[in-house]
Amino acid sequence: MHKYLHEYPKAPEDRIQDAIKTFPYKSVSADEYAAREGHRWVCFSYGEYIYPDEELNEWIHTLDDIFSTPGKIKELRLKYLTPEKIKEVEKYENDL
Repeated sequence: MHKYLHEYPKAPEDRIQDAIKTFPYKSVSADEYAAREGHRWVCFSYGEYIYPDEELNEWIHTLDDIFSTPGKIKELRLKYLTPEKIKEVEKYENDL
């Protein structure tokens, strides 16, 4: 179980629908998503709620754990991205 998950409120319906539309939780692992798209998330508040769909809930909280673990995204990039793509992502981050 993810840290403090039992303390979070249930997600409002609009947040649930946003999450379903935003995240490819049925087709891409949270690890791969973090490697490929993590650089686009400056703030991640989806992890502050509990979602009724267990698969979505697990995926979002796994992603939240990745985002809050120092060095984890870089580790996952090495696993999922080519060296060229890593350079592109790092340039994007440095330009922020």
